[in-house]
Amino acid sequence: MSDILSQEQIDALLNAQGFESDGGGELFQENPTDLYSLLLKTFDYFCEQASTVISTVLNRKVVYHSELCEQAAADTIQEKLPSVLLALKIGIKGALEGEFYLLFQKTNVAVLSDLMMMGDGSAEYTEDHKDAISELFNQVMGAFTTTLTGELGSAVNSDSIETVEFDLDNPPFSIDSQEMLLISQTIEEMPDTFVVILVPKEFSAQIGEKMKEIAAPIGGGTGDDGVGLNMNELDDLSKVTSFSGGDEGGFHETRMPMASGASQQNIEMLLDIDLDVNIELGQSMLSIKRILELAPGAIVELDRMAGEPVDLMVNKKVVARGEVVVIDENFGIRIVSLVSPEERIRSLR
Repeated sequence: MSDILSQEQIDALLNAQGFESDGGGELFQENPTDLYSLLLKTFDYFCEQASTVISTVLNRKVVYHSELCEQAAADTIQEKLPSVLLALKIGIKGALEGEFYLLFQKTNVAVLSDLMMMGDGSAEYTEDHKDAISELFNQVMGAFTTTLTGELGSAVNSDSIETVEFDLDNPPFSIDSQEMLLISQTIEEMPDTFVVILVPKEFSAQIGEKMKEIAAPIGGGTGDDGVGLNMNELDDLSKVTSFSGGDEGGFHETRMPMASGASQQNIEMLLDIDLDVNIELGQSMLSIKRILELAPGAIVELDRMAGEPVDLMVNKKVVARGEVVVIDENFGIRIVSLVSPEERIRSLR
């Protein structure tokens, strides 16, 4: 008997694992709930980083939570996002190559952008808010791709973010060609709303394949009778999930909201720690002779032009820049920009 597997045997093995060998390389055809579970796990990282980054930027508690993953449907999007939509087209490169869309109501974009600009969240939407929301999620993507790099063991980087108008009646692609994640958004003292993530099926399969590779079996049993749990199964046990079929036999995964995540609890443990915060107007290099010659009335020229923002430094690291203001009889600064995660990393060298 030959030790070489026949094509029929190879096809049978592939199909048993949820793959179809039809020349198209499509994944998870037998059990789409596996794919939805892996997508939810991946974008849980996105929600965690978005919650942390945006809470920091807005200086108020913000929580993003993945509620649902299923085949994209225009009716569902319209129900959850009933007003005019704006989309962030976000590219990813490296160990994962593709793009996905982040859909917002324009009213939600206005709230986020206004709070980012130190407003009260009541501003009407304007074209200027496109730049603000892009900058905000540039920071989120920096943190998200860093997390994915750690999980996958290979570099994942965010590519360009493009802000586009999104018309459900005339979308830039077929809605049926996308998988959809429904994300709840809770901002302190603001009404709750939703964000929708659309991921092309080809890119969804790529994500699922990568995430499945790192979900190595762990636990008891090494023989034929052993019963082990892989990372996906352990993740499923930690969440309350339900699966149901639609009118056409489709599948989706729904989650019950989590009261609080472990990562949020860990962050809250650090909130009372005091840090040194300094404002730096500028710097200059002087010789020892020049320093010894300083006297009342002497002028020291700094390396900063008049009108340039000053640096806000935490533990001697620049984290933001702002404008000098006077509050009653005290000096202060109004934050105008935050340093990107990439710049922060470079400053540690």
